[in-house]
Amino acid sequence: PTLYPHHQYVAVYLWLKYGFHADAMIHLGTHATHEWLPGKQAGLTPEDPPEVLITDIPNIYPYIVDDVGEGIQAKRRGRGVIIDHMIPAVKGSGLYREYSRLYDLIQGYNRQRTKGSVVANRTLETIRKMVKTLGVDEDLGLKDLDADGLEKVEHYLIEMKETMIPYGLHTFGVSPEGEALKSTAAEIVKQNTNVTLATVTKGLRDSGPREIRNLMRALNGRFIPAGEGNDPIRNPGAIPTGKDFYGFDPQKIPSKAAWALGKQAAEKIIRESLAKKGAYPRKVAVILWATETIRNEGINESTILYLLGLRPAWDKSGRVIGTRVIPGRVLKRPRIDVLVNPSGLYRDLFPNLMLFIDRAVRKAMVQKDVENFIRENTQKIEKALTHAGMPADKARALAKVRIFSEKPGAYGTGVSETAKLSGVWKSSDEIVGVYKNHVGFAFGGGLWGVPAQNLFQGNLEGVDTVAHSMSSSVYGTMDNDDVFQYVGGLTMAVKRATGKEPDTVFTLSKTARDVSVQDASKVIGKELRTRYLNPRWVKAMKKEGYAGARAMSDFLENMWGWQVTIPKTVGGTKWRQAYEVYVKDKYGLHLKKFMEKTNPWAYQSMTARMLEAVRKGYWKAGDQVVRDLAMQYAVSVVEKGVACCDHTCNNPLLNQMVVGILSLPGVTTPQFVEQFKLAIERMAKCPLKKQVARRLELQKRLSEGFRKSAAPTVKKVVAGAEKVTRQARGKAERSIEGYKMEEIKRKDTETKVSSSGVQWFVSLFILLMVGLFFYGVVRKR
Repeated sequence: PTLYPHHQYVAVYLWLKYGFHADAMIHLGTHATHEWLPGKQAGLTPEDPPEVLITDIPNIYPYIVDDVGEGIQAKRRGRGVIIDHMIPAVKGSGLYREYSRLYDLIQGYNRQRTKGSVVANRTLETIRKMVKTLGVDEDLGLKDLDADGLEKVEHYLIEMKETMIPYGLHTFGVSPEGEALKSTAAEIVKQNTNVTLATVTKGLRDSGPREIRNLMRALNGRFIPAGEGNDPIRNPGAIPTGKDFYGFDPQKIPSKAAWALGKQAAEKIIRESLAKKGAYPRKVAVILWATETIRNEGINESTILYLLGLRPAWDKSGRVIGTRVIPGRVLKRPRIDVLVNPSGLYRDLFPNLMLFIDRAVRKAMVQKDVENFIRENTQKIEKALTHAGMPADKARALAKVRIFSEKPGAYGTGVSETAKLSGVWKSSDEIVGVYKNHVGFAFGGGLWGVPAQNLFQGNLEGVDTVAHSMSSSVYGTMDNDDVFQYVGGLTMAVKRATGKEPDTVFTLSKTARDVSVQDASKVIGKELRTRYLNPRWVKAMKKEGYAGARAMSDFLENMWGWQVTIPKTVGGTKWRQAYEVYVKDKYGLHLKKFMEKTNPWAYQSMTARMLEAVRKGYWKAGDQVVRDLAMQYAVSVVEKGVACCDHTCNNPLLNQMVVGILSLPGVTTPQFVEQFKLAIERMAKCPLKKQVARRLELQKRLSEGFRKSAAPTVKKVVAGAEKVTRQARGKAERSIEGYKMEEIKRKDTETKVSSSGVQWFVSLFILLMVGLFFYGVVRKR
């Protein structure tokens, strides 16, 4: 259902206008929530929630320069005036401790083997043990460390050493200094030979003061200069920051440079499938994000086209005017089918590209010069729909659809929120149901957001590869929840539909000059080792205080998301390593003391999430580790109170498990067990035993609900398609959903109607909602 903002949410914004009488508001940082509320995609009306809430107050919006896509959303749906700010400084990850030792051992082994040394075999055995202990073999999919495997490990370590990582966080209005300034400037110049070190250094130095200066200009009602956005390492023109950034002409996507890289990515996906399986991929599911498209100018779109056996056609100005078929004699392979999953933001910003891709799929589908997996899969889907009772003409039309996303006005797959609520669901299969409910809306062929879960299911059944792109030097797979909710959610859905785990890969294009395709396990493992387990990253985050501790907790929460959605990417080794670094403090960084001082609830959240990995069966930790974690968590709860994140106070099953562990002989005293239990019960205002009983009953009801909520019937899909057609013709009835809202006036909060008429719109909106509520009640009677 479409959920409009609740009363408390609305009250905050109305208070800013009519209680606080704000002259301006600042939404500090990326990003707020009001621009993601239901309503029109763009060109909002006075009745749409974002417009109602912002009223006529200027909305000044400091935003990271690297996230132009979501920044455009803040402009279009949140009326934001962007003041872009710098990304964090970047430094080389380097190799540390055991990884440095492993690299030295490999170098030594190579020298020993060349000389025929008798100790070479002993060194190789040490290397084997280290690779297994560190879990590098899991990241690289190595079954045995032969000569080829050893070379892969060596290259992996070199990649780790050369990987640039964020060094701390950016403070708004403060430019990088010292070593941070030097390393960031050097990396920008290294990746962009057309700029000088002096120019880049000046741009970085000017960024901080410019951010503050233009924030003050905005508060003074003055013009904010516009300029380019993007990752400064990809586009040095994005600095100095402090600008109101803009996007670019979507008719120029994909660019010629992006086409070259996207074609390479498609070729690498095909080669990897041939090497691994001895067969071409039959269907590749590609995720499209607006942020990625704006960063890399259409690499994923180009990958889709080349898989189909098409290429873009440009006019003299660089605008894409259509596609051209690559002849079979040139292609020399089958035309590969695709499933396209744009995000809700992509749907809003690039509807033209969705239509472009839809036309491309249909053009490729009819080609007969080489084997055509698109046509073959279409025929299978059509046959299944017809067999299920759909009229032949409808089945033929719907079988050609390949684009599925969230319904208009909705954003996200629901996987992130659901995965984190691990005390609510019993099986990860339930998360698949949430994903399909959110994403199973068809686009293309005259349809725009039609509920089509069974059609989506039919498309999932043919997928053998899932692909997504990463083009940012800052954002990775575990510093946000969006990557696992899209990539992990789609992978889960494919596995559920086919019974087999698809190959999940990332197209990596951190610079504008090259591209690589890597397995998800390798990408996630390398990020974990170069950032979150790396003393260099941890030390930088410690300097950020509360926010740094939160970043540490966030990475573990997102690692949990990967564990739930694609279990092979995480596993027990990574949980053990996180425990050793953050709980046992293996590098002597005094992390517990740091978190107790700056953000004790981050530490509590991390220990609870590790325990939850044990409780749900993802991590088979030893008894001593489990007891230690239980004590760490319980002491934090007793001394600091419950953190009240999704998996602590909202998780009686975890707290019951902790009580059981603490009650074991020799762990702690009975008095402390009661203290912990009392803290949990005071928080919930309910005995723990009763909390557990209620949660088990809730789990039972939810599980039954997921079993009963089968995919919509064929009749519903047809009806949905017909409804969209009627709407396109202007014949559909208009329906509005909302809550009953009552206005309570107090003498100290009454104000006069503003001359702008905005209060009139707000009052009309409230009265309209109340009227529609009672109208609905009367109709039901």
